[in-house]
Amino acid sequence: METYIGHVRTEADAILLFEACRIGYLSCVQQRLSEEERQQIKSGSVFVWDEREAGIKRWTDGKLWSASRMLGSFLTYREIEDKRGESAMSGDSGGEGPDRYRYKPDGLMKQSFSITTPTGQRLHLISYYVPTTSNLQQPTTDPTLQDINRRDSSSLGIHQQPSSNCLPLSTPLYAVPLPLNSGATADSASLAQRPPPYGVPPTPSACAAVPPVLEPP
Repeated sequence: METYIGHVRTEADAILLFEACRIGYLSCVQQRLSEEERQQIKSGSVFVWDEREAGIKRWTDGKLWSASRMLGSFLTYREIEDKRGESAMSGDSGGEGPDRYRYKPDGLMKQSFSITTPTGQRLHLISYYVPTTSNLQQPTTDPTLQDINRRDSSSLGIHQQPSSNCLPLSTPLYAVPLPLNSGATADSASLAQRPPPYGVPPTPSACAAVPPVLEPP
């Protein structure tokens, strides 16, 4: 179901997973999750998809989330139990956030990361984790992804620029994507000769918080 099991901590982690999907090493999500699949989401679940290919513009998982906050280059949400204003009716729980949401005890955190290629390809990543979980593998240190990491290490430099909005920048990172799930591969020499496609999100401090996301179960 998931594209990957682990903890996406940095932009380099996210870009590495995009690259692994591009060359067919990992599988992208092809359609919206079923109700059964939503219930299987757990700490470590990571999903990657191509917006056009999967027909998914807005990710839904049936959970309730707090308002988004920028954490590094990721939009981050915290799982909640009740809508605003209802927390006073609850007993001792996971504590209240600044927006008076009742955080779910042992609830998940959700991270969102998106990029746009020069060809207009929109790639998205959603990852879930529990802050107290420390045994999840980080993509850039995952032995099973080291061949991909070593091959592209010289072209995975992160370039961020300040921005007044949260739209992806066009700052390049590496080679033009091959068709997803094509099974095609490319050696490092050919990658170096191709124009780079990926941009990364702007500096977090320049982005305003996004309104709450209250998704139906």
